[in-house]
Amino acid sequence: MSDLKIRKIPFRFDDVEFIWNPENRAFSVYMNKISFLAVCFEKYICQAMQDAEKVLTDPEAIEEARDFRAQEGLHSLVHRSHVKALVKRYPGLQRAVDVGIELYDQLYAERDLQYHLAYVGGLESTFTPIFKLFFENLEPLYAKGDAQVVSMFLWHFSEEIEHRNSGMKVYKALPGPYFYRVRRFAEFLRHSLLVVNAITAEFHKVFPELTRDELTKISSTPLPLLGTLRAVWGALRSQMPWHDHRREPLPAYYFEWMDRYDRGDDMTLVYGVDKAAMA
Repeated sequence: MSDLKIRKIPFRFDDVEFIWNPENRAFSVYMNKISFLAVCFEKYICQAMQDAEKVLTDPEAIEEARDFRAQEGLHSLVHRSHVKALVKRYPGLQRAVDVGIELYDQLYAERDLQYHLAYVGGLESTFTPIFKLFFENLEPLYAKGDAQVVSMFLWHFSEEIEHRNSGMKVYKALPGPYFYRVRRFAEFLRHSLLVVNAITAEFHKVFPELTRDELTKISSTPLPLLGTLRAVWGALRSQMPWHDHRREPLPAYYFEWMDRYDRGDDMTLVYGVDKAAMA
């Protein structure tokens, strides 16, 4: 049985700025790349899961694919709202949306379902250690940021951690061979980097004043070296055949976020600076 929850949180993005955390401009740009990437990558995931449901025979795998698709569909919808708000303010950013969708649509047309499920399962497996790094550094990354945007990312990353095993579970149920996926992992990374670089290029056209560091670095404030190395090792470890994603070490903030949601807290302004309250 799938244990994924579908959480419909009414996020809003009133007067959202491109640099939504002036204390960490590079991280603002980096997270905006993730928002634009989410629109096209999660559309790709939903296509793959929908097609997988037609050929899977294991009822548990079918349920997992459906719930996984439902969560990712909501992620894409919310990121579309964020991106739409940015495009309304900075119309030139529309091309950053279009180019990402074009690249993923082209990939979906060119490759078969096994490839797509391997791509999804492989990349999704790396997210937990990366987002753990972000959760362990909330203060320098998010504390001074617009709570509307910050809260969206904390919700998204918490649910990515929650469904950390879903992509791999569906791939294995196809069934998907381990070495087929691992041999192509570098391809998956190259393609995702191709999309990110295309989005970055469009950002630079709209905001030529951004420095190279602001366009390319993760954070204006260096992240702890040990934590960064752990995240890289965790991403590599996630690809090993013996790795059990269900037993992945999880960040403390993930449990805090889940507890707050279950208590009924307002998760639209869960962290960061509430601009409306300051007005």
